[in-house]
Amino acid sequence: DKKLSATRYFGMGPQESYCDKHQAASHGLYQANVDDLHEDYIRPQENGSHYDCEYVELNNSRYGIVVSAENAFSFNASYYTQEELEKKTHNYELTESDSVVFCVDYALNGIGSNSCGPVVLEQYRFDDVLFRFQFTLVPYVKG
Repeated sequence: DKKLSATRYFGMGPQESYCDKHQAASHGLYQANVDDLHEDYIRPQENGSHYDCEYVELNNSRYGIVVSAENAFSFNASYYTQEELEKKTHNYELTESDSVVFCVDYALNGIGSNSCGPVVLEQYRFDDVLFRFQFTLVPYVKG
């Protein structure tokens, strides 16, 4: 639903943050519009995630949803699907989705600098392992 265009979250911010890319971020309460979470890289790629979150709310002036979990998580809210970001080679080629693409992640691989430097360090890799991740999603109407 593109109408859910505002976020409020408690985690690393205000800029994007990942397990290996959060040293300039601070842990706190932040608010941002979905448009503002997108990092407009010339070559489209994964972007806009927020690391170490305790909860995130996606809302508008009338209703919303809140996501929380026992363990910290990452989230991303965007108008672009991961497939769209992967298949386009320039930012001006991107086509917005008809709705907000909202991702809640137990963990993500680190960003690293493999395109122009070393691969992701081992401690920031998320390998194929069995894990259990539970989160709560609560819809609400403002009253």
